[in-house]
Amino acid sequence: MVLAAPASAATASSESQQASTTGSATTQSAATQTTASDSVTTPATANDADLHTWWQQNAEKNSTDKLADGVVRESPFYSTKVALSENNDDNTQPQYDSFTYLSIPRNGNGKTDNSGYTYPEQDGAEFSASARMTMSWSSFEYSKDTDVYVKLDTNQPITSADQVTIRPTSDNFKKELVGNDTIKITVPYKDSGYRFSVEFTPQLITAYNDNSGGSGNLTTDSASGQAVDTEPQNSMMIFAQPMEASSQTSSDIPDTSDATVQQITPGDISDLATHVESTANTLYFGPGTYWMGSNYQTQLPANITWVYLAPGAYVKGSFLFKATAAHMKVTGYGVLSGEQYIYEADANNGLNHISPKSSDCNGSCLKMLQFESTGASQSLDLHGLTVANPPFNSFVMYGEDDGPFAMNVNNYQQVGAWYWQTDGLELYRGTTLKNSFFQSNDDTIKLYHSNVTVDNTVIWKGENGPVFQWGWSPRNVENVSVSNTDIIHNRMYWNDQKSNTCVFNESPSWTDTSATNTADLSDTVQNFTFTNTNVEGMVNCAIRMYAAQNTKNIKFDGLHIDAWSKIDLSAQESFFKAFTDSNGKQVTIGNQTTDGEGLLFHNYTVGGVAVLKASNNWASDELGRLDFDADLWDNWDATGEAPSLSVTGLSDGETAENRSMPIVGTSNAKTVEISVSNGTETKATLADGKFTTSVKLPSVTNTVRVTAIAANGVMTVKRYTIYAFGSIKGSMTDPAGDDNGPGSYVYPSSSAFNKGSFDLRSFGVYEDGDTVNFVTSVEGGITNPWGGNGMSTQRLNIYLGDATTSASASATSFKTVTSHASLTSLTSRASSTPVVAELPGTNNFTLGAWKKAIVVDGRYDDATYGSAVYNPDSTEKAGTVSLSIVKGNTMVASVPASSLKGIDLSKIGYQVSLFSDAEASEGIGNVRPVLSKACWDGTGATCTSDVHQYRFGGGLGVPNDSDAHDSVTTDSNAIDIFSGAESQAALMSLKNTKVVLPFVTLQTSASDNSHAQPDKNGGSAAASGSTTSTPDAALAKTGVSVASMLAIVVLLLCAGGISYKISHNK
Repeated sequence: MVLAAPASAATASSESQQASTTGSATTQSAATQTTASDSVTTPATANDADLHTWWQQNAEKNSTDKLADGVVRESPFYSTKVALSENNDDNTQPQYDSFTYLSIPRNGNGKTDNSGYTYPEQDGAEFSASARMTMSWSSFEYSKDTDVYVKLDTNQPITSADQVTIRPTSDNFKKELVGNDTIKITVPYKDSGYRFSVEFTPQLITAYNDNSGGSGNLTTDSASGQAVDTEPQNSMMIFAQPMEASSQTSSDIPDTSDATVQQITPGDISDLATHVESTANTLYFGPGTYWMGSNYQTQLPANITWVYLAPGAYVKGSFLFKATAAHMKVTGYGVLSGEQYIYEADANNGLNHISPKSSDCNGSCLKMLQFESTGASQSLDLHGLTVANPPFNSFVMYGEDDGPFAMNVNNYQQVGAWYWQTDGLELYRGTTLKNSFFQSNDDTIKLYHSNVTVDNTVIWKGENGPVFQWGWSPRNVENVSVSNTDIIHNRMYWNDQKSNTCVFNESPSWTDTSATNTADLSDTVQNFTFTNTNVEGMVNCAIRMYAAQNTKNIKFDGLHIDAWSKIDLSAQESFFKAFTDSNGKQVTIGNQTTDGEGLLFHNYTVGGVAVLKASNNWASDELGRLDFDADLWDNWDATGEAPSLSVTGLSDGETAENRSMPIVGTSNAKTVEISVSNGTETKATLADGKFTTSVKLPSVTNTVRVTAIAANGVMTVKRYTIYAFGSIKGSMTDPAGDDNGPGSYVYPSSSAFNKGSFDLRSFGVYEDGDTVNFVTSVEGGITNPWGGNGMSTQRLNIYLGDATTSASASATSFKTVTSHASLTSLTSRASSTPVVAELPGTNNFTLGAWKKAIVVDGRYDDATYGSAVYNPDSTEKAGTVSLSIVKGNTMVASVPASSLKGIDLSKIGYQVSLFSDAEASEGIGNVRPVLSKACWDGTGATCTSDVHQYRFGGGLGVPNDSDAHDSVTTDSNAIDIFSGAESQAALMSLKNTKVVLPFVTLQTSASDNSHAQPDKNGGSAAASGSTTSTPDAALAKTGVSVASMLAIVVLLLCAGGISYKISHNK
């Protein structure tokens, strides 16, 4: 469907085409008007799958005047051709013309609107107009590597390719001088395309601040010496776009055969809205020129959700969408130009300049693209379009401010933004912006909404506003990611401390920019990341943040600034301030020092030099120009590109075999320093990037810090927690899962007794000067629920005695010593080896006499059998025990070596058992008794709920009023033991009338019971995967045979002629 253009439009088009191909070419100077086309040669354009260029037939080379409606402004300063790079080293491949557009300040309109009113106020184009600056650009589509030929048409000869700079310089394109006026640039194909500036040295001028008044004004006069920016007087941009038809045909190009697609005829479209058909949802603007006039904006009816501008389409006008559809589009490589509108064209004043009677027209000034949101979920595809010559904001969405109005912006360009208020894009919630170019003279990219991603943008910044803005009022915004930003020019020149400037900005409240009490403590800005931001040339300042809400996790990762401009030093300062609310309460800023949740500059460089907080070059009069509030010292940091560092020979959490620790590593740093537990830094010798040294580990828990320091002062730090207990004498291990005594013991139900916290796993002995360290680990964590000295539920006993070979016989097989105080022997029928009682409350005996007992207890050091070293014939403490818990599951008992004098620690045997710790009123010797499973289950008058919660079950007895608080004392109260080659289940069997345990010698690497059969691995039969025929489980469950067990004990005692007394030690 075609909307026919009026006859006058066709006539104007014909006349402008004739004007563009006839007449004489007159070049006055490099910055002066060139009139008409200088050639009548028909342009040759490409249009295939590899390359597509276009031309505007109705063009006029005019750099000063207002153009006729149907005329497109062509650059008199540059011309562009393209050719495929393949086989083109000798420039013999066909070269195709690519139209070079031109934008000039105020578009030749001056300051007089259509009503004849000339506005007196500044509009932001003063400098660019007086300096006769322009911007040219050429766009083409490509799908293969392409050579771009840019010819300088100003009669200014070029003698070297080095006189041409391509920005961003990181593109690093291959350049070649062709003749004395053309640069050939090889542009490799990339799906995202390229946007770059071509800058010829003869075209460069420098803008200066004249240092007048408070802010100063821009000038080309160098008298003040305050240089601001050097840029081409007549700039030239190339937009190399990915082939539209190859990758996005179905999504970005409408099907013109579809009945819902209405094709518009080039010409006058000043009444377009009245001709839009009700059945259409798409308007298709093919190649050609269209104009709406200076007093018309097309208000598209609600049925139109897609506008397509084909390559070569040039539409003078703007679009206001009335649709609030779920998905809308503006696509195509055409141009939408606002050149016919006056600055601040106010809809309330017939699109003439805002009336002097109005204070502002922020809501009513014309925007190039305007949308509406109802609050329902909406999305917009904005692909390929070039917006030129905006008279005010280029884009706006009214209605529900936060939408959601998710935009997908790709290959978008904004050029010719000479006026103030020519912002870039406000990115609404859920928006993605990528592969785009902005020339703007106000806030370029506005980050007011959450979940926004920006990548690969090139920016040419004018005088007004910052590059990135997220301020003006308190906001609740999170998850903003911006990466790969190239700011190739900027003209921010203010010589005073403007609050709305710099690369990054969070401006104070628009209602009063001087107020500091406008914060809202219910809002938070968080999780902003800016990665790889490159500022080419000079810039006034880096960042000014006036936090009007809680703020955390703001990261600038890679901010590279070539140089500071030459304005006053105070105008170059960056600020970071935390505002208060109206009640004087300050916002919360994340702490960077302790939590890493504040503001972080990582790899921030100026002139290639790293700005580091640690190097003290960050301050306002130093390289970094950071003048952050003193009370925010802990809320920010500046770190840099770190050197490499690899360390071998250290593992975090390892235990050293002695206190001398070798350290070996590699680094590309200037120096490597090593310290232990924040002690003196020791420099390691670096040779060919390698270092070898050793350190002394002074403590049980040591923090070894290895620091590589680069030439720029940036550090890479690796920290290791190393445990050192001295020189190891030997160790032994115990299998996991045997923390069940004879196989029947069960944990209390209280969470204080976490599973595995009584499961012995390893035991080691270390000599450490005049100290001996006994190191015992358990499978589960040691949680210390009751606030003891490191632990409160466990009680560890370590007995030292001559090693024995077997402990599997019954109690009647040995001479037995049952009283700790008297060591009286019983008559043995089969052996002379004594069986000696361990400390009271354990219900255990050792096979052979023990020489020393070491008690490790976290709660009762002052008890009769509190933490200490004991001799077998006395309750007196023979040595102190110092307890520390490391690794969360390891007990380190340190005792004086003098208390173990005469004992060869590597040859002596060890009996190690773990008990449940108790108050004095709960069991003998602060050992908590193990009760029967039936009692643990709640059966029995004395079996209260406390038994289930705080006692181990699976033994034989029940609570009673005896000193032992246990009706049966023949079952062991140990939960786990080291049993050597013997079966723990057999040694601790509930059938035994005594639990007799062996002394086990230390080994270097063998595990506990390494020579036993699978069902005798130191744990219960169940734990080893086998079953037993003994009635231990039944005994534990029912508590039967108590009388018979007691009878046997009494008979034995009587036969020896002694009385067996167990003291209740409090």
